[in-house]
Amino acid sequence: MKKHFLFVSGWLVAASLTGSALAADKATGWKNWADHAERISAAADTGDLGAVSQACQGSTSTIISQGFQFPYWAQMLPQFCNVYKAESRKRLVTMKSWRAECKSLRSRMSSLSKAEPVAEEPRAEPLAKHMAATLQALDVRECSHKPERER
Repeated sequence: MKKHFLFVSGWLVAASLTGSALAADKATGWKNWADHAERISAAADTGDLGAVSQACQGSTSTIISQGFQFPYWAQMLPQFCNVYKAESRKRLVTMKSWRAECKSLRSRMSSLSKAEPVAEEPRAEPLAKHMAATLQALDVRECSHKPERER
C-alpha cells in the first residue's frame, strides 16, 4: 500500500510539473509566433519582396518546433509567405496557374481570418487578421482581373 501511495504521489508531482512546463512552452511558442508574424507583417506592409523573403526565413521552424500544435489558422505563417511572394512577383502566367494561385491565396486568407483570441499572446489574433487583410488586398490587385498573356 505504501509503495502504491508513493507511486501515485510521485506521478501527480510529475504531472503537475509537466503541466506547468507545457504552459510555459505554450506561452513562449505563442510569443515566438507573434514576434515572427510581426516581422513578416511589417515587411509585407513595405511592399519590398526582399524584406518579406528575409522576414519569412524560419517561419516553418517557428510553427513546428514549439512543443505543441498551433491552431490551423496559426499554421498559415509559412503559407502566407509563399502566397505573398508568388503573387507579388511581376511575371506572365498561364490561366491555369493564375487560377491555382488565386485559389491558394483565398484559402490562406480565409484561414487567417478565422483567428481567435489567444490567452497566452494577445498580439496573435490582430496580427493574423492583418495578414488576412494583406492577402485580401493582393486578391483585389492580382485576382480580380485575368492575367496578361504573352502574345
